[in-house]
Amino acid sequence: MLIRHSYVRTQAQKMGIGTKLLLHLESMADKPVLIGTWAASLWAISFYEKNGYTLVSEEEKNLLLSDYWSIPERQMETSVVLANQRWCKAKLILAERKKNLWKIK
Repeated sequence: MLIRHSYVRTQAQKMGIGTKLLLHLESMADKPVLIGTWAASLWAISFYEKNGYTLVSEEEKNLLLSDYWSIPERQMETSVVLANQRWCKAKLILAERKKNLWKIK
């Protein structure tokens, strides 16, 4: 699931609404969740990190943005992608499988 443009009005922030909205969106997802936001939105990045999300590497961000988002190059340069724990676990499992395949060969 990809989340873009999910906001809580400024005057309603710090009341738990954003976390409840995020939990609701996550409950609807049967797959890992990725969130794209502006790199300059430090408050948004902090919010997602407090809710268990991790910034992906620059290389992975560029791959994800080009594969799953349709945005201009400049927007890619000024964006970040955060992934939930399901994404991180799935990535670790995939890396472990690849490692085991090399052992077999």
